[in-house]
Amino acid sequence: MKWDYVDTHCHVEQEEFAEDRDWVINRALDSGIAMITSAIRPGNWDTALHLSESYDGVFVSIGLDPTCFELYDAALDFIREHHAQIVGVGEVGLDHYIVRDHERRELQEHVFQEFIRLAKDLKKPIQVHSRSAGKKALDVLEDVGASRVHMHAFDARASYAKRASEELGYYFSIPTSVARSRQKQKLVKAVDIEHLLLETDSPVLGPEKGERNEPGNISIALQEVSRILQEDEEDLRQTILDNTLRLYKGLR
Repeated sequence: MKWDYVDTHCHVEQEEFAEDRDWVINRALDSGIAMITSAIRPGNWDTALHLSESYDGVFVSIGLDPTCFELYDAALDFIREHHAQIVGVGEVGLDHYIVRDHERRELQEHVFQEFIRLAKDLKKPIQVHSRSAGKKALDVLEDVGASRVHMHAFDARASYAKRASEELGYYFSIPTSVARSRQKQKLVKAVDIEHLLLETDSPVLGPEKGERNEPGNISIALQEVSRILQEDEEDLRQTILDNTLRLYKGLR
C-alpha cells in the first residue's frame, strides 16, 4: 500500500469542512495519509461516496448516528444498495450518554443488532460507537456473533478492551485525543498491539480540546502510542498499518 497511515475513522464529509474540505483532504493525502470517512447522517451519505470517487485514498463507511435510530430502515437500504462502494458498515452502535430512556435504549439495541447482521451478510467490518455503553456494546456484538469489529473511541474500562482484543479479535482505534486523555492512554496499554488502529474522529477528538481536528493530525496519535508503549515509532506505524489492512481488506 502506498499510504503510510490510515485514519480509520473521520468525518470529512460533514459541514465543519465545507469551506476547506479539498485542502484538508489533499493536505492529508500529500502526507501519506489515507482515510475512512464514516458518514452517519442521511444527508451526507452521497457526499461521502462522491469524495471516495474523487480522491484516491478516501474510503467510505456508511452508518447511522445511534441517536437517530428511527432512520435505520433508510440506512440499511442505502448500505445494501451501495455495498460495493464502501469498505465498512458504521459507525453504528449504542449511545447511553444521550439516550437515557430504557425503552429507547432497547430500540437502539435492536437497531444495532440489525446493523451487525447486515455487516456479517456483506462480509464488511463494522465500526462501533459505544459512548457510555462500552460493555453493553461488546456483549451485543459477541451475542450476535460479530467478528470483524472496529471499536471506535472506546470509553469503557480498559479491561473490557483487553479481553475483546485478545479473546474475540476485536480492533480498537486510538484517537488523537490520546495526547490529553488518561482514559485513552490506559486503553493503549490494554489492547493487544496486533489489534490497535489509529483514528482522528475529525472534526472532534483533537490533540487540543476545542480545536477542529483533521486527518492530517493522525501522526500525533502514533507518536503518543509509541511513547506510551515504548515502541519504535516506525515499527509501530508499520504494525498498525498491517492491522488496518488485515481488517479493512477493501483498502488493498
